[in-house]
Amino acid sequence: MGAWQSLEDWVDRGKEGDWSPSHPSDAQRESMMFLAGSFLFILIFWQGKFPYWFSVENRSWKTIPIPLLAPFKLLTVLYHELGHAVVGMLTIWYKELRYGIPRGGERGRIELIMIDKYEGGLTKFGGDTEPNYALTLPAGYVGSCLIGCWFLLTGFDAKWSKFGAITLFLLTSFAILVCFFVKAKSGLVNNWHYLLSNIYRWTMCNADKADRSMRRHHYRRERRNERARYKHNHEDGPTEIDLHASQDLIIGCSLLVGTLLCLAWIWDDSMWLRFIMLFMGLLSALYAVWDIVLDGIKYAKVAKSDVTYMAEEHNRRVKNHNKLSPERRQKRQRSIRFLVLAYFVFRKTKVEQAVESRDFLPAKFHYGPSDLTYDAKYAAGTFADGMSNLVGNGAY
Repeated sequence: MGAWQSLEDWVDRGKEGDWSPSHPSDAQRESMMFLAGSFLFILIFWQGKFPYWFSVENRSWKTIPIPLLAPFKLLTVLYHELGHAVVGMLTIWYKELRYGIPRGGERGRIELIMIDKYEGGLTKFGGDTEPNYALTLPAGYVGSCLIGCWFLLTGFDAKWSKFGAITLFLLTSFAILVCFFVKAKSGLVNNWHYLLSNIYRWTMCNADKADRSMRRHHYRRERRNERARYKHNHEDGPTEIDLHASQDLIIGCSLLVGTLLCLAWIWDDSMWLRFIMLFMGLLSALYAVWDIVLDGIKYAKVAKSDVTYMAEEHNRRVKNHNKLSPERRQKRQRSIRFLVLAYFVFRKTKVEQAVESRDFLPAKFHYGPSDLTYDAKYAAGTFADGMSNLVGNGAY
């Protein structure tokens, strides 16, 4: 309680005095506290497991599944894959416009976009026109990092967080449309008999109906996969129909994030919206950096990921070894630059931000401490208009 009170006092001290780099406003102090807490929260729940006991015998943590970050991570991975898809298709269209389609060949296309709960993803291109991999491979990392930096920048101000929220809404809507036109898939429909099988087996204790539903599930899956053009890893592996991101899963995650955005928008002059944008920005930026660290450095010899393919493409072009540490450093430095920029640009206090936020799509419920300031500002404007009219009428 004492530590929390000390933090509150530290934040309140930002209300008084002029702003300086060593004396940030209360809104900035609140944002810095939230970023620190979000970093720890993401670090603990990144894998969807909460460690509760360390086993000395096995030298490992015992965990329980708590997928709190799953909806946000799925959208973050989707934005990453969307960067690959958009840039890849742009390079394919450019090649086809300039050089034409190979004789007797097929147009380039997106075969599948896959995301999973382990922050993994895959964008597979098909057809006889290949994308420019030198541009397509880094597009996911650059895109997710820039998106994260934009969200971080807008999250330092209540009014600007609305622009970030609009960007998030448009980006998610675009991602849903892309996945729909690539190959619309409903995970609920495709796995309906699988779900019924588990219900019969574990809820109703009916093994016969459970086995019957599971056979129907396998039969329908085989029928769907007869039309598949791509099989992952080996001939018996999952097809693009199995791997493609489920539309209902993406829509469900989008609805959850959209609901949080709407609630934060209409409450307290959108002051809570700052925290959602800061959290989404931090998650996107950390994903870009962490994915490079894992796939490009720690598991570089065994992981076949975007980072290793980027290194192979780079080596093929310049015949020089690429250690990829500059790539990681560039992403980290870009995030830090945006944070420093936001620190020096958005200096207003919470009350000033709340009042300014009412200029653009105002919230339904106002931030209490800002009402007095807003009323004083409105009264001053009304008084000035009245005096100018009075002087004008007297002069007339």
